[in-house]
Order: sequence, then structure tokens, then C-alpha cells
Amino acid sequence: MIVWLASYPKSGNTWLRMFLRSYFLKNETQFSLNVKGSEVFEAQTFPNIKMLKNVSVNPTKFMDIAKNWINMQELLNLNGNINFLKTHNANLTINNYPFTNTDNTIGGIYIVRDPRDVLLSFSHHLGLSHKDTLEKMLSMKHFELDESDKNIKGGYKRSILGTWSKHYLSWKSYKGRKIFFLKYEDLLENPNKKFYEILEYLKNFIPLDVSSEKIANSINITKFENLKKLEVEEGFNEQSNNHNFFRKGKVGDWRENLDPKLSKIIEETFKNEMIELGYL
Repeated sequence: MIVWLASYPKSGNTWLRMFLRSYFLKNETQFSLNVKGSEVFEAQTFPNIKMLKNVSVNPTKFMDIAKNWINMQELLNLNGNINFLKTHNANLTINNYPFTNTDNTIGGIYIVRDPRDVLLSFSHHLGLSHKDTLEKMLSMKHFELDESDKNIKGGYKRSILGTWSKHYLSWKSYKGRKIFFLKYEDLLENPNKKFYEILEYLKNFIPLDVSSEKIANSINITKFENLKKLEVEEGFNEQSNNHNFFRKGKVGDWRENLDPKLSKIIEETFKNEMIELGYL
């Protein structure tokens, strides 16, 4: 069964995955950005090229990917394990093809972040202007590209994101399983408490020990400054456009670095969700 690690891009998903990698490393094993840790808790990206090939899907045709979301999950779940999958996909149903279902999903963790800060970080990641990035965040036809396969020129549409608010609502409204929601801002403010809650949630699906000492150690290993330093030293295979993946990781950067006109558009467009989440 699948436990999703889901979020809109640049919302803290990578920090969560790196924390879990660090927490479940075997003794004396060196933490690395690019070397997988425990097979049990190491999240795969969904979907990826290997999964698509396993069900004979042409990755350049997104509707073929959507048609096979469930097929890929069913094939993966044949291993009889709890499978952690990282995704930026909105939890949508397209042409009667649902992204997931209760036969394949047992739970999930969703991280949400202030869209004004998301815009700054996402813009840097994509190598686009703030204005062009905002246009994507406002579009239901916004896709995440995977450029890891050099045989596919320009990459392929791996996931459909939709708008920032629809993405959040798609996971919030999922009734099949209980999804654990948290705000990036809360995780940053009180990581010990929030990572403890995350581990307690995961205990519903898989046996594990929750250690305050291990939590504190993993938080220290994966704090933003350390991850940024590691990226400089060893690189990071999730970089894009030759930009560093780890940019600032701070809360409220939009106040100083985002055009007030763009802030206003975000606040007016996503008003209900931002009020609900305490961003307005």
C-alpha cells in the first residue's frame, strides 16, 4: 500500500524526505543528498520513467500516463510492502481516471506553503520571471516536467499541478484515507514537534520507534544550511536549470522580494484558501 508524500513544488517535500532518510539511516552510515537510505522509508518519485516503462506507457502522452495511474500503483503494490511515493501531482480525476484510490493508498502527508513564498522559490527553480511563474500557478494546465531521461528532448509532462489552490484542495477533499496535513511554516517554527507528529502518524502503517534524540539529530543533519552546504559539495540530482535547489528556505521572503502587484493577485485569487490556512 502507498503512503504519499505530496505537495505543490517548493513547499518542503524535499526536507521531509531528507529527514526520513536521515532518521532511518543505519548506524555509522553517512547521510547524503544523492544516496538512498533505508529501503523501507526511501520515497520513489511517482511516476517515474521505470514505472511508465513497466506498463508500456509513452511518457510523451500525458493522457496515457493518467490512464495508467492506477495500473502503475497496482503493479508497485504487488510487492506487499508499504511504499512511500513522492509526488507533486494534484489528486485529480481526469476523464474518469482517478489519481489514486483506497485499494492502493493507505495514507499520505501533504505539506502546504504560503503561495507568495512558493512563487519566489519556484521562479528560481524554473529559471523564469516571477510574472511567468505566477501565470503557471494560476493555470489548471500547469504540468511538472521531468527532464531526467535524455532520450526525451525537452522532457515529458510527469504530473499535472493545476493552480496552487486547486492542488491543495484536491488533497484536502480526498475522502478515501486520512491525510496528514501540515504547513511548511509550522514545520520550520517547531520542527521537533511536527516531525514527532509525522512519525506518530506513520506508526499507523508501519512499525517504528519514535526517539526524541534521533529526531533532534536528524533535524540538525537536515537543517537548511547543512543541505545547502551539501549541495555545493556533492551536487544534487534534483537541481534544474543549473540553479541550486536549496535557495533560502525562509518564511516571509515575499515581503521584501515580491512585487506588491503580484502579491495582490495571489491574495485575491487564493483568498479563501489563504484565509483558511492563516496566510491572510
